[in-house]
Order: sequence, then structure tokens, then C-alpha cells
Amino acid sequence: MSLLKSLSLLTLALTLAAAPLQATTRAVDYPGSVAILLGVEGVRGDLGLDAKQKSRLNAIRKELRTNARAIVNAAQSGRKQELTTDQRLFSLIDRNNAEALAVLTPAQVDRFHEVQNRILGYTMLVSPKVQKQLGLTAAQVRQVEAIRVRGLEFVAHANRLFEDGEIPNRKRLELLRNYRIEQAAQIKAVLTNPQIKAFSKLCGKPLKAG
Repeated sequence: MSLLKSLSLLTLALTLAAAPLQATTRAVDYPGSVAILLGVEGVRGDLGLDAKQKSRLNAIRKELRTNARAIVNAAQSGRKQELTTDQRLFSLIDRNNAEALAVLTPAQVDRFHEVQNRILGYTMLVSPKVQKQLGLTAAQVRQVEAIRVRGLEFVAHANRLFEDGEIPNRKRLELLRNYRIEQAAQIKAVLTNPQIKAFSKLCGKPLKAG
């Protein structure tokens, strides 16, 4: 799986829900799909996943896509659900992420955190864990949260344009990717120089080849 395609899928894992963004949205330590990120060949090679791990992760990733599609289809059918679409999707992604991480050894989990920081960049500052590691002040946390919420609103707007037929899916992905770059720059501007250097250390070494 190519890095560009995988990051597009990772973006979709973040943006499947187009419901109103209220209490169901929350900042998490894994702002995307762990299984999809672990489907990137470069990431697999860097972590040294064996054949058994790859097979299990492929199944977990397939399960995520199947279940996510079922949730979205149920929402589009108009059937009443006990939970909102975004609540169900967030719950699905959380469970799926836990299953994917359980496939890894402790050392691979530690390296995965570095890889996730490196690939997602400063958007990882929405993670409470990363915020704590960098020692963000209460004011900085509020600033990052405001940026995160604006991002959710942009995602919802892009999704509505797509669902209303105003833009194709390719354009939606382009908008979301470009916004993620802009969002990362906004978050970086909140940090002090020492915090920027500290985050660089959290990204570890560049990915190994093969």
C-alpha cells in the first residue's frame, strides 16, 4: 500500500462521521486508524513485523472498513440508532486501534508511537499524552483544542459538500490533506522552541528502508 493512499485512508478514518460535532468528538492519543497506518509498507518494515502479525493486521484493517461502511450505510438509510453515527464510528475506531496495538510487541508499540508522531506531525499535539510529554500549559492546551475543533468543523463542511454532490471524493481528500498541513502549522505556532525540539525527539529516527 503506498504512503499517499494510506494517508488518504488514514484521513478518512478521522473523518467518516459527518454528524453535528458536539460532545461525541474528543481528543485521543491515536487520532486515526492504527491498523491503516500499520498497513504502510515502510512502517511495517521499520517495525519488523513478521508474517503472522501482518496477516492479523490485514484482517483487523478489513474489519474496520467493513464495519465502518455498515455504520455509514445504516446512517444513510435513515434507520433510528441508539447512538449517533459519530459515536458509533469513534467507538469502532477505538476498539479497532486496541486490537491492532495488541498485535505488536512492547518494543514495536514504543516505535509505533514515534512513527505516528513523525507521520502525523504537529497534528499529534491533539493527543493528551503528547501534550503532557511536552509540558503544554493550560493556555496552550486551550489553543490547541480550539484549533482541533475548527478542524472538525472544516471536516464536517467538506463531508457535507461531498455528500451533497458538490465535490467529488478526490477533491474532498485533497481539501482534507491540505487542511491537515495548515492545521499542523497552526499548532506548531502555539509551541515554544524547546517544545518543538522536544517533539522532534518524540518522533525518533527516520523510518528504516525495507
